[in-house]
Amino acid sequence: MESSSIFKAYQSATPEILALLNQTTLGTNGAKYKHLDTNERIKRIDNPLFLTLERNNKVLGNVTFCRRQEDWYIRYFAFSSMVQSSGKQKNDKGNSFLKKELSNFFESLFIGNEEFPPLRSLYAYIDPHNDRSKWMSENFGFKTVGKLATQTFSRVYPKKSKRFISEIKHEKIRELSEICFENYSYFTDSIQNDDTFGGILDDTNELVAFARFEIVHWEIQQLPGKHGKFLTKAIPFVPFLRKIVKPKNHTFIVPDLVWCKDANPGLLQELYESILANEQLNLMLWWADQKDPFYQKVGPQLSWGLLNKIVGVAPVDVVQRLNSNVSFEQSTFFVRGIDMV
Repeated sequence: MESSSIFKAYQSATPEILALLNQTTLGTNGAKYKHLDTNERIKRIDNPLFLTLERNNKVLGNVTFCRRQEDWYIRYFAFSSMVQSSGKQKNDKGNSFLKKELSNFFESLFIGNEEFPPLRSLYAYIDPHNDRSKWMSENFGFKTVGKLATQTFSRVYPKKSKRFISEIKHEKIRELSEICFENYSYFTDSIQNDDTFGGILDDTNELVAFARFEIVHWEIQQLPGKHGKFLTKAIPFVPFLRKIVKPKNHTFIVPDLVWCKDANPGLLQELYESILANEQLNLMLWWADQKDPFYQKVGPQLSWGLLNKIVGVAPVDVVQRLNSNVSFEQSTFFVRGIDMV
């Protein structure tokens, strides 16, 4: 693949790429956090391409793509010395050249070559309060086409249902997932051998609820919301809240492939609380399309817990750049949990 005169392309993450990603603080004006398990999680992302800007054996910038047939997801967009914290460039001349080279690369993806056919779309998820992400979106022709809900589910003392199971055959999950999500935009059959699932059985041992989930570790520097900075500092002194959120080394669960029979909110609550109890954790972050009929049905009826009452539901923009020569029929967006962390 031809990239450009200033970029190099890799099929796997180099130590220099990992160094950049590990030191990157995500967020600018809203929530601010660092990923603490990048070295391990990056091994699990699907079919990656790492586009890097390098100088003196140091990676100054990286764009990581997950190549999903005709639609590529932009997983990371990190530039250490080229972008200020405000999202504005330090050097207009150098920045103009960088933008030109990146624009040319993006455009080449829609033309295609011997290695791959023309793409249908590029897409990413961005925090609307993050100036760096907005800079990427606005400068490279991406448009906001949807919004996700960042929904917290927390329990100080979660209880595990007697109907909960942690061992589910992948074939069964794949079968049900294809039925439930085949019409969602960006859904792919992405089940891996090391994926972790939880489920609820009914009285006849039939599966009536399930979810795949990731266990994630962050350093939270600032929570979202108007009082996020104050709240982050106050958490160690608040008895129940400090059990849910541990800013210095925060461990939580991210579910996806979430399904409950008849979109029953009681089943979903039973499932989520059981997963937390089984993993001895207290918080989930679930990202779902705000227009997802399943989320719209269960959302108003579920008891989301203490943290939801404090921080509410934070929005995430779905941004997309389409190939002008192909059609794309939009529907509810499917969100892979691992894409968000």
